Amino acid sequence: MSPQTNPLFAEKSLTLVAALFGDGRQAAAAAESLRQAQGDVDIVQPGDKQWMRKVEPEGRAIRRGAWRSHIALMSAGFVLGVLLSFLLINTWAAAALSPWLTGIAVSLFAILAGGMLAGLLTLRPDRSAVAMQLREGLNHGRWAVVAHPRDEASAAQAGDTLRNAGGEVLRSL
Repeated sequence: MSPQTNPLFAEKSLTLVAALFGDGRQAAAAAESLRQAQGDVDIVQPGDKQWMRKVEPEGRAIRRGAWRSHIALMSAGFVLGVLLSFLLINTWAAAALSPWLTGIAVSLFAILAGGMLAGLLTLRPDRSAVAMQLREGLNHGRWAVVAHPRDEASAAQAGDTLRNAGGEVLRSL
């Protein structure tokens, strides 16, 4: 599913493809060859104070996506909780004795589950893992090339291009 058709995300690029290189010349050559195929490519040098902005340039879109996902998934949790409450009230005698309490409790748990799932989507642990590996490489004097492909085909092509240029490729989902 592309970012444009997924209501839970607001970013233009959901995938992060990066590679670590031993020196700046090698990174610059890889970035140039990758720019010919894709436009959104950055080079990060060791000691770059703005490295995280190059890895995650869509901060505003991430916040917008967090709102979207929380609203959508918590609303879905509410609907699921109401449906599950009706099911429980109609099939379980203990729930039928206190239908309002059952409805409130089940709905709150379902809303909470939706919020937790939305939070997990917002945190993007797959991208965080790539960012931490990049930070480790940058701390050891390596250079990085970071690409933000907009679809799976571009992501695969970016990974192949960076690998062929001699980089250690890191990729999120």
